[in-house]
Amino acid sequence: MRLYETSETGSIEIEIGEDLQARHEELAQRNREWLIAAMVERLSPKHGIGVIAGDVATTHDAERVAGKGARKVLQINTGGMCHLDAKLVHRALQHLPESGLDIVFIENVGNLICPSFFSLGAEARVAVVSASEGSHVIAKHPAMFQSADLVVLNKTDIADAVGVDLSSPVSELQALRPGLTVVKTNCMTGDGVDDVLRALRLA
Repeated sequence: MRLYETSETGSIEIEIGEDLQARHEELAQRNREWLIAAMVERLSPKHGIGVIAGDVATTHDAERVAGKGARKVLQINTGGMCHLDAKLVHRALQHLPESGLDIVFIENVGNLICPSFFSLGAEARVAVVSASEGSHVIAKHPAMFQSADLVVLNKTDIADAVGVDLSSPVSELQALRPGLTVVKTNCMTGDGVDDVLRALRLA
């Protein structure tokens, strides 16, 4: 995408990296997908779990979570919208079983901007970010973290490899929201997932 601006002093052309933004959103989506799958796997032996997975297209997220023991998984394809809203979630809830579910997870569309402005009626909002998203992801997207009840820093195992000092996002979060709970995880190995469940009072 190119953005042009014309002024009295001439024109400037700014190249906007759509591929970079798309990749960023894909990573954010995958972070939440892995975390929800890991939590469902731990909780499903004792609880009835439902999952509403939001995505612009495809059913990959729903298929991954369904294989972890969720009792019911619904996919919402937004058709290009960058977030879920309460109306979409309400319609999806009508398709969940009337009984047998103890916990419902809602996975929003994968970006750190739009979802922060739309309440879905959930009891807790969890913001999941990856070490691969950089040291200053908090400063770049403050609205998401101002409305979060819990922040999960995932892929902590690759922090050194991508040159990210994890103390930076942690300190930025504490400056933005003193007392906000932050949990570090590696969902590929399961490290920290139990801490997330405890923070949500699910374990």
